[in-house]
Amino acid sequence: MATLAGPATAQEVPHADIVTMRNGDIHDGTVAQEVFTLETPYGDVAVDYGRVARLVIGRGRGAPVRIVTRAGERFSGRLRETRLTVLRLTDPTLRLHTADIADIEFAPRRLRTSAAAAPDAVEMRNGDAFVARLETGDLMVKADDGLRLMSRADIHILDVVADDDGTVRGQALLNTPGGRVQGTLLTGTVSLRLSDGARLEAPAAEVATLAIDVIRPDMAVADALRFPFRARVAPASLFRDRLRDGSPGPPMVVVRGGRFRRGDGHGDGDADERPARDITLARPFAIGLYEVTFEDYDAFCQSTRRARPDDQGWGRGRRPVINVSWEDAQAYVAWLGDQTGERYRLPTDAEWEYAARGGTGTRFWWGDEVGAGHANCAQCGSLWDGEKTARVGKFPPNPFGLHDTAGNVFEWVADCWHDAFAEAPADGSALEKAQGCGKRVIRGGAWSFPPAEMRSANRWRDFPSRHSDDTGFRVARDL
Repeated sequence: MATLAGPATAQEVPHADIVTMRNGDIHDGTVAQEVFTLETPYGDVAVDYGRVARLVIGRGRGAPVRIVTRAGERFSGRLRETRLTVLRLTDPTLRLHTADIADIEFAPRRLRTSAAAAPDAVEMRNGDAFVARLETGDLMVKADDGLRLMSRADIHILDVVADDDGTVRGQALLNTPGGRVQGTLLTGTVSLRLSDGARLEAPAAEVATLAIDVIRPDMAVADALRFPFRARVAPASLFRDRLRDGSPGPPMVVVRGGRFRRGDGHGDGDADERPARDITLARPFAIGLYEVTFEDYDAFCQSTRRARPDDQGWGRGRRPVINVSWEDAQAYVAWLGDQTGERYRLPTDAEWEYAARGGTGTRFWWGDEVGAGHANCAQCGSLWDGEKTARVGKFPPNPFGLHDTAGNVFEWVADCWHDAFAEAPADGSALEKAQGCGKRVIRGGAWSFPPAEMRSANRWRDFPSRHSDDTGFRVARDL
């Protein structure tokens, strides 16, 4: 069992732990529990009281308990402790069944820690995220060209997918320029040393991502676990607005306006992509680094008491939100604007293509051939092809630093659908129709569609009220 140990000494500040019960009662005091033990799919993890910031107990039988540490790590599983004691200064001591508790917020404490170096970021299949050090000697992958052994010194990022038949597949981006290995992961267990020095032997099938040697000494753990390690965006161009509760909004990239050739420039596109024409975007704007995730959208649903969209059983978190209509997307950007005080919106069709191309004129932003491992589509050579969405940011960014502008999910844009490409406004603004808009434009292709549909020029359409497991959206913001 791995234990996240607390510090040798801790100086308490005069604040109480806040315990919220399922019936609405609220108690304050000190939770007299030295260690909280979670039984997770990848082993038992124990977190010392002094390291816990919040403990959330899921509703319903079998619902997971989630612990968030003061460093920002996330662990979830079944809580082994069935009763907790709350000590109070003037009131009687409480002994509570954990099944009756909804949430505990732990009082802040000044802690002196001596945690061991943990340079790697780990995300598990269930959404848990923490820092650790990969200590497995070599990882073995059966690739098309034979068996490959990779040490931690070889790997930059390792993505893992577990298939329903028990096969575990891995894709490693290597530290050598352009290096990439993909195939069946034959290593069954990975050894991870947590930040307190405790070791965790985790089934490889439970791992989602390992990013090696990415945690800098000056980087807060919470920031490190959210850091887009594949990103190639200048820090001055990347920002996140704050929501009213202080949490960050979607990461945004500043895109300067300019002139570009919009539409099919190769003669093999659809009629609605021709003739190609020059468009001038006079003003800069910001656009999402990623497609909007379930994590982003679920916060909106919770805030507005809106029903959460179905995730098809693939998982939520950092997967792109799906099963959302154009109308749902419009409601989200309106809420985001209200939360931040900024004008968020859907990108126009022209803005989307300009951003997706990243200054290129080829079929795809990386070239005219689909190649392998650039995107998630039905025949793209990725771990997720034709099966499901991938978590956002699993593929290299385009020259503007944007991820997943080709494949993964179609993205709603602002425009009404128009068959005649010449009708599109020359200034890149959205096309609207006075008589109403029967269909709206979607862009970028999806996990279930062939490569031709994720060309930068390709355009599709759908009814604004319809939702699908292959369609999400990306947000834009005025500057």
